Amino acid sequence: MENLEIPSLVDPVMLIAFEGWNDAGEAATGAVDHLINVWQAEEVFEIDPEMYYDFQVNRPQFHSVEAGNRTVLWPSTTFHVARIPLAHRDVILVRGIEPNIRWKSFASEVVHFAQTFNVSLILGIGSLLSDTA
Repeated sequence: MENLEIPSLVDPVMLIAFEGWNDAGEAATGAVDHLINVWQAEEVFEIDPEMYYDFQVNRPQFHSVEAGNRTVLWPSTTFHVARIPLAHRDVILVRGIEPNIRWKSFASEVVHFAQTFNVSLILGIGSLLSDTA
């Protein structure tokens, strides 16, 4: 993480959403995906998935890219920086899959990233199903 070349951020906040049991209907990750798109956020970092995922549970996916060529997409957690016009602060959008193992180490990586860029607030979002009458 020390080699990241991210320009200085203005009083950044971090918004985190994970796929998994607390992402009913993909509401949380869908919201972050939408913000990444609308704010044209730039991907700046990805946590190496090797230590945190059981690839029998969260399998890599193959996608066709061009003329029959394929690429492998591994489960991962990505960090995007959004600089919103007229806003008084920048936003770091974190989107990923809940890790299967080594939660403490995973959380330490996220916190280290936040500390490195002087994040003043971290917000986690999720969604749960509920019975209604």
